Amino acid sequence: MTERTDLAKIGLTAELIGPLQFPNPIANNNHRQNLQEHSSKLKNHIAVVATNTHDLKETGFGSIETCRFFYDALKEKYQTVTFHVISSISSLNDIVTSRPDLVVLCSKYFLDVSNNTKTWFSDYFSKHAIAFTGSDRNSLEFDSNKGKAKTAIQNHGIATAKFFQACPGQFETEDKLPLFLPLFVKPIDAANGNGIDENSIVRDFESYQSKVKELFESYGADVLVEEVLPGREFTVAIFDDPETDSRSIMPVEIIVPKNEKGDRILGCAAKQQNHELLRTITEPTLSAVSELAGSAFTALGVKSFGRIDIKLDAEGNPNFLEANLVPGMTPDSSYFPRACSLQTGSKSKTNRPSAMTHSEVALKIVELGLNRINTLQQVG
Repeated sequence: MTERTDLAKIGLTAELIGPLQFPNPIANNNHRQNLQEHSSKLKNHIAVVATNTHDLKETGFGSIETCRFFYDALKEKYQTVTFHVISSISSLNDIVTSRPDLVVLCSKYFLDVSNNTKTWFSDYFSKHAIAFTGSDRNSLEFDSNKGKAKTAIQNHGIATAKFFQACPGQFETEDKLPLFLPLFVKPIDAANGNGIDENSIVRDFESYQSKVKELFESYGADVLVEEVLPGREFTVAIFDDPETDSRSIMPVEIIVPKNEKGDRILGCAAKQQNHELLRTITEPTLSAVSELAGSAFTALGVKSFGRIDIKLDAEGNPNFLEANLVPGMTPDSSYFPRACSLQTGSKSKTNRPSAMTHSEVALKIVELGLNRINTLQQVG
């Protein structure tokens, strides 16, 4: 007599036994391909952290859509990539709970509008022992405070336009001003040309008073007043990897159309219109601008990547303008990815950087962040 098979003894139940199934070759091939693609990706968990910066003075990488591009680029190389739009402290706690290997910081802080308090992402993740891309809070302060950055640059003997900080009513007459007119007046803590327009160059005391009052009331802080530098303007994208002792310095010139007053002012309107021309530069300006940008990068303690803005004085000497340490990353308009894409070096030669696509820029930022983790582990 044939013995019946006891399904329970082999770990099955009758409910699991259905009609006879034949394998689907197409489904199996797709499954096999997905497994191969997954296994070929790097086994890291990368969390991309963004926040809505629409109403902020500092916008970091840019819109949520721009930040999501990082997610799309990274998931092609890494097994686990998550995207987080931060709107509360609890959403930050969720990231900590998941313990990612690296967090991509698309902006510097989260602003709680209910009580007007900032939570700096770099501080928050440092506190919870989670690695993040870019610079720490100390260096990021130089991005958020242009006067502080220029003071640090001066203390390191690096050229920058003479400047002072001002508030309304501080100087009663023109002869009391620390510097001679004309002067350039701009917010001390805004980005993307916010607060800069055709009236930013002031040529008389009344215009000076008006612009200082306007910016002070709009941004709630002292304003930065500088000498007017009449020369060419440059922006320099930099990648830095201490582990491999390599630094890529990628300068480009920015040419802004003249306004009705005949000035070339890189303000908010000019950037939104995206009419600026970016072009590579040649020697001897190339070496002079690159050297100053690299010196400023080091002096400010910048980590992994950042952008340094430079302008020539009347004698053609480069001067530091400001640092952008969470620079814009919008593909068709932001200066950092555009500067990377315009490089003309060869990958077979190391003297000049080669051009990079926007996806390669995103991957490089994460690569540098992971390299820092390896360096810290080796030191530890």
